[in-house]
Amino acid sequence: MKTLLEELSTILTMAFEEAGVSSRPIEVSYSRRPDLCDFQCNSALKHASSVSKKPLVLAEEVAKILKKKSAFLEVSAEKPGFINLKLAANWVSKRLKQMNQMDRLGCKASDNPQNLLVDFGGANVAKSLHVGHLRSAVIGESLIRLLYFTGHNVIGDIHLGDWGLQMGYVIEMVRLKDASLPYFEETTLDGYPEEPPFDIVELTELYTQANIKSKSDEAFKAKAAQATVELQKGRKGYLALWHHIMTVSKADLKKNYDQLQVHFDLWLGESDSQKHIPYVLKHLDEMKLLVESEGAKVVHVAKASDKKPMPPCIMQKSNGAALYATTDLATIYQRTLDKNLDGIIYVVDKRQELHFEQVFRVAHISQMVSPALNLKFIGFGTMNGLDGKPFKTRDGGVMALSDLIEMITKRALIKLEQYSQLESHEEKTQAALKIGVGALKFADLSNQTDRDYVFDMEQFTSFEGKTGPYIQYAIVRMTSILNKLSEQKTEASENFSGKTAIEKALMIKLAAFSDWVHMAAETYQPSKICDYAFDVAQTFNTLYHEVHVLYNSKKRQSELMSLLNLTREILEECLWLLGIETLEKM
Repeated sequence: MKTLLEELSTILTMAFEEAGVSSRPIEVSYSRRPDLCDFQCNSALKHASSVSKKPLVLAEEVAKILKKKSAFLEVSAEKPGFINLKLAANWVSKRLKQMNQMDRLGCKASDNPQNLLVDFGGANVAKSLHVGHLRSAVIGESLIRLLYFTGHNVIGDIHLGDWGLQMGYVIEMVRLKDASLPYFEETTLDGYPEEPPFDIVELTELYTQANIKSKSDEAFKAKAAQATVELQKGRKGYLALWHHIMTVSKADLKKNYDQLQVHFDLWLGESDSQKHIPYVLKHLDEMKLLVESEGAKVVHVAKASDKKPMPPCIMQKSNGAALYATTDLATIYQRTLDKNLDGIIYVVDKRQELHFEQVFRVAHISQMVSPALNLKFIGFGTMNGLDGKPFKTRDGGVMALSDLIEMITKRALIKLEQYSQLESHEEKTQAALKIGVGALKFADLSNQTDRDYVFDMEQFTSFEGKTGPYIQYAIVRMTSILNKLSEQKTEASENFSGKTAIEKALMIKLAAFSDWVHMAAETYQPSKICDYAFDVAQTFNTLYHEVHVLYNSKKRQSELMSLLNLTREILEECLWLLGIETLEKM
């Protein structure tokens, strides 16, 4: 099924051809003045000269043709050559009826479905998630759902930070705590303890202490670096300890990500690509791309077309050690071996854009990947506190993500206690978690990905305004009305009447569902789904106050019931695309 804008563009293209304009793109856009018209076309301004006419004359000719089409209630030509369009309710009703009968509510699959991998999460093991991990997780999950919904085959990879110096820090700190543990024996044992010597709280504390100690104790830092080297060379005791770190960390990460309704298909990390690094460096060397610079080995990636300086990509330190660029390049190579991919999408802090641009260029100029492989960087901004600085705890530390979820859930529970229809405290607590997480995710996703935003807990948990709870409550309100209509044995009509102006306005917004989904997927911007869902919910709430569904005749109730059913379904799909749960009661 074509999107609404595509359908209207087709109708107008035929009208322009009838008026003498052929083989020209005719564009239709949403009206900036919805009080005057629903849609607008400015193509007469662009194409009038091709038929030797003034723009207004061409617009009037096209308008005359369009008035005969069933799609339009009103068509007018306005100076200097605009065409204003008001849709006919019957035509919109037929479209909604079609949507009701189709998969994905008529949202067509991409004409060019792709095999895509989304790299998001990027958490380091050995410590709990903090608020800095929120945006990549939330944005990445939504992008996966959007791309899947529009017909692509998508998998998500968490890409854990599990093989760097932080592993040596933890190993050395465990040694300082208890050097008698078997992991530090010089000789390899037949087996090591099955139970880890720490839980996630203790592991996080070890990591934090090690990080602080490394800043002032050079001897400790040197020993940690040596432990990292020995781990990466395969020392059995260190590998056994590393497996414990991974087991404890993954369990904690999964628990936190589950609360956010964020899921990964692959739980791979930097360690999984290490075996490919020797080949990557050898390949670069054989391609004569790897050159020495101040003792290090680099690849020059600058292009003549660059508008800004592009430094070389450092692939190997002077001591022979690999860097993040080496690991990321090896990961790209590994992914192209394991998967038949058309593209890899990286959801990463926007401050890393230069790094990834360098790595992407190395991947292509070295012919390590197909020229057709699309390597896409989606950079996100920071979540800031009310002071405009990166969000912190009251004492200035980095807040654990679990603490943030607990805080916003408590705030949602306070609001529920004021007027909730839920009876038990358990029900309210479960609902508060869905509302709190929904508020958190909607607040994040409603901003363009590359922009910083201010986290305002009071505003984001509000049941009024552009918030997650506002959308969730609109669905609850619809569900309540629909349940009462069902109890009265009312059956939904197959048609949508558009009898009042607000009904018709809601119908047009529902008919545009696929337009917004495709805009969001094509631009990698979940914020467009937030905008659309809020617009639909706001229009429904106006209808709720103006039409009073339950106090209408049976025939009108039947018509309105079909409209509410579709509205609820579309809003539920929107929240699913955002990774937000719906509720039946609040």
